[in-house]
Amino acid sequence: MVMGTFSFSCLSREYYYLFWGENLNFLAMETAGRKFLGEHDFRNFCKMDALNVHNYRRKITSFAISPCDVRFEGNQLWAFKIKGSAFLWHQVRCMVAILLLIGQGHESPDVIDALLDTDKIPRKPQYGMAPEIPLVLQSCEFEGLKFTCSSDACQALQIHLASECRNYHLQAAIFNEALRCCLPVEKDQSSLDNNGTMKKKSSHVPLMSRPTEPSYEERRAKLNTRTCRLKSL
Repeated sequence: MVMGTFSFSCLSREYYYLFWGENLNFLAMETAGRKFLGEHDFRNFCKMDALNVHNYRRKITSFAISPCDVRFEGNQLWAFKIKGSAFLWHQVRCMVAILLLIGQGHESPDVIDALLDTDKIPRKPQYGMAPEIPLVLQSCEFEGLKFTCSSDACQALQIHLASECRNYHLQAAIFNEALRCCLPVEKDQSSLDNNGTMKKKSSHVPLMSRPTEPSYEERRAKLNTRTCRLKSL
């Protein structure tokens, strides 16, 4: 009960999503990300829970793309920073998935406008969410509540986080050493065409041309039918 009360009384949340910036069009992603600002129906940017959620309008108050203080082999680590009053189930991961498609040049920033127009696009196109590991809940805001940390607790936390960083850097060094020792990869014969050249990877299917998931109304109708059948038993 306490967790539920805190969840629904939260005034705002800010999420960071970390990603490598190599070969991405940042101008296109920034243009697309700004389209999320304001209040919109985000049913095409979430995993729909038609049984429990009936209002899919949410307000995004800020969006930014910022560099992190981490590089690997010349590749810069970046973060999407997204703040809003509330979020739907897997909303951030769905938003990021579309932003990365735009950054890779597979989609236009205008696809955000199309997906936010639920009158024209009531059914979400099928697409995979961005992975969960780089997603960070950075902060939460509650009315009349301020989180504090004692100096002892803060020092203990810093020691713990520093230890974790060292351990992960050690693991990364082990993987990097193994990577350096790897032999050059030979061409896989199964990936060659009849001329001995590499086959092209499967082409991107535009979001607006993909199969779609059921709409909210269709999901509700199915749930109501199931409920009526149970009552008749």
